[in-house]
Amino acid sequence: MSKRPLALSGYLLIAIMLGACASTPTVVAVPDTQPGDQIQDEYLLGKWCTNREETATSNRAAGFSGLLNVRPVFWRFGSEGKWDASTSGFIYQSIGSWQIDGLNNMKFSRKGMEPKSYQASFKNIEDSPNLYLTDDKGQFTVLSRCK
Repeated sequence: MSKRPLALSGYLLIAIMLGACASTPTVVAVPDTQPGDQIQDEYLLGKWCTNREETATSNRAAGFSGLLNVRPVFWRFGSEGKWDASTSGFIYQSIGSWQIDGLNNMKFSRKGMEPKSYQASFKNIEDSPNLYLTDDKGQFTVLSRCK
């Protein structure tokens, strides 16, 4: 068996792996924010996971039911407003776009649907940022940085 095709396959594999690493956004440290603080695009880039426990706790504290039908969903916010989601954490599909609207509002636009706005704030728990999204009814969805 010739070593040339084997070497070529090895180089191709290395190039693909390096390309995948290069396309991963840089994750920056996220400070705690309060409503009205300016949030930055850089805070959001990367992978986030639905934090079901913190979502339920935050909603109970706000006077809503803690029993939510919140499925574990993996969110990926890319540069230039690209928004992807996954139910497995491995295979993502594009579902729309995101943007910061004003100081601390995030607008999510799903394909074929009206955009939906949330007030966004960050709170670090155990050295990991949590993104608190509050809808117009005051209900929370909490996302944690995926590890």
